[in-house]
Amino acid sequence: MNTGKDSCVLAIGIDAAEPTLVSRLIEQNEMPVLKALLDGGQWLRVQSPAPIGSGAVWPTFMTGVEPITHGIYSEWRWQPDVMGLSRYHGRHLTPFWKAQAQHTRIGIFDVPFALPIGISEGFEVSEWWAHDSTGAGLQGGPKEILSFVKSYPEHPLSANRFVNATPNNQSDVKALSVACIEGARLRGELSRTLIRQTRPRLSLIVFPEIHHAGHQMWHTVDPHHRIYSGRNLKVMDPLLKDLYRAVDRQIGGLVDSAATGTTILVFALHGMRPALGFPSFLSPLLCERGFSSIANWSSQSWKGRVRSLFAYAKRHSPARLKKFYYQLIPARATQKLARPTMLPVYDWANTRAFSLPTDQYGWIRINLVGRESKGSVPLDQYDDTCEQLKKLLLSLVNDNGQALVCNIVRTASSAEHALTNPLPDLVVHWEDAAFAWPLKIRDSEIQVEPVARKSTGQHASEGFCIYSGSQRDFSRGIVEAKNLGQLITQSLELAQA
Repeated sequence: MNTGKDSCVLAIGIDAAEPTLVSRLIEQNEMPVLKALLDGGQWLRVQSPAPIGSGAVWPTFMTGVEPITHGIYSEWRWQPDVMGLSRYHGRHLTPFWKAQAQHTRIGIFDVPFALPIGISEGFEVSEWWAHDSTGAGLQGGPKEILSFVKSYPEHPLSANRFVNATPNNQSDVKALSVACIEGARLRGELSRTLIRQTRPRLSLIVFPEIHHAGHQMWHTVDPHHRIYSGRNLKVMDPLLKDLYRAVDRQIGGLVDSAATGTTILVFALHGMRPALGFPSFLSPLLCERGFSSIANWSSQSWKGRVRSLFAYAKRHSPARLKKFYYQLIPARATQKLARPTMLPVYDWANTRAFSLPTDQYGWIRINLVGRESKGSVPLDQYDDTCEQLKKLLLSLVNDNGQALVCNIVRTASSAEHALTNPLPDLVVHWEDAAFAWPLKIRDSEIQVEPVARKSTGQHASEGFCIYSGSQRDFSRGIVEAKNLGQLITQSLELAQA
């Protein structure tokens, strides 16, 4: 490390890095930088609200409050007043580093879902490249920093974040691996330059490349998992491990450029595990069992009919046409076009519960009177409706008798609590059998294939933190995601004492 008189904190997020894989690579000396940090530090388990949804973890980290308070669980939020969805914008969230920036020079680089706060010293960069995007594009400050970042080479994935790598196409997966490794290299280089130029006391740098690649390349580290059985997934190289090693090298560069005595934290708020797409039968199942009702054609408005037709066209378009669409249309435009078609046109008067669009778990919202503007379930029937749904879902099995649901999280403790609950009321966690396709549900006529079948990784709930700095009491060996920001700021205060 370089010598410096001011004590600092360097916090590095590796978004969605899987703790078990990181531990294995450290033991095999394939992540030597993290191994060295761990030899002089401590390994902590990170508990986050990932069981609600991956979209909840970074807002919880940023704000230090639970999802029930900040209300974020996905890139899309249910708006009960208009009975529709809105795109996450993040303008109502206040990150923990805003107060710190009043008296300390800070540097923030690509924290997912975080917008610039308007600092006058140090640096802040938002969405130089992001896996989870606010849709706002590249922003930052101060002005000279933003100008410099704009002049820097683009991330290899910037032109199109919808990389359509398919798991059984080795050249596709290899191209994604190369792009992510190069992106991580550029990110590390740019971060080191900004730190050297501005000398922040607190630096927070996030690498999202592992998150992006993990969704489409997890089969390269766990090829024999039963979810992949019979899918002819070609695994010729340990490509995802290569990316983990590449990020370790970039962390090494950041650590080497830090001043002597710098407290260093390397963390992931959640991890990754096998998947093969994700189940999409929840919405038709709720219709089949009478919890949801789709408005018939004659009762729909002309606007609703257009939405229905466009949604049908999207669902039945050939894969090659969809790939061309995402390559041609800018991400912000696709998000605007997607919003009206993400939910069916419901007959709200006859809908007691409905499924929200998701990228992993099943999300169910109760159509509650007094909360939803077109609610149909009275408050005194909320608990019973939730219990009916839980009983139905936990009884689901495939033709071989294998359970499809392993757990259901209820986010509101009571009907009264539900009135102000911004989250899905029920979060459905799937068993491995639910990822099969074709999937036949016993005693059901539903025939729906999983969506996003190019995804071979889904989020695991637990994260990790390697803490290397002043001695702290971590007797439990656990830190909650909502308290990690406090740990970072307290570490800076201890370093400055």
